Amino acid sequence: MKVYTVHTHPGDADPMENAILIHEGFNFWAFILSGLWALYHRLWAAFFGLLAVSLICILLTYLFDGGPEMDFALALATGIGFGLIANDLRRKKLAAEGWKLVEIVAGADENAAEHRLFDRLRGHHAAQNTIQNTLQNAVPTALPGSIPTP
Repeated sequence: MKVYTVHTHPGDADPMENAILIHEGFNFWAFILSGLWALYHRLWAAFFGLLAVSLICILLTYLFDGGPEMDFALALATGIGFGLIANDLRRKKLAAEGWKLVEIVAGADENAAEHRLFDRLRGHHAAQNTIQNTLQNAVPTALPGSIPTP
């Protein structure tokens, strides 16, 4: 099962309408398409950071007279590193924009996790309504040994 964090924007009328689920762990697409993935998610600092790391890798390959093997190894290390931290960078950006982490949910894929989340929320609201109705319909009774008031 994959684990997802659920983020909502508190300013929305229905926060769950625009909820964002972010996978916990390695992001394959950020590994394969690092720069494009960062641009797509509007992670400008991450994009420019990748650009700087790429330039440093080119410089290192040139300074140490490395061949294509060294270039490939550095690019692979950069891609793996970015794939490991990409989802965390996305969470950090959402938090900076005011989004709140409201839930952690697991599922076979994102759709299954989303269904599980809404089932859990539906069950929570049903239980809350049951408790509220019970409290509203409760008839106050005198405790044993107490003096009833008229």
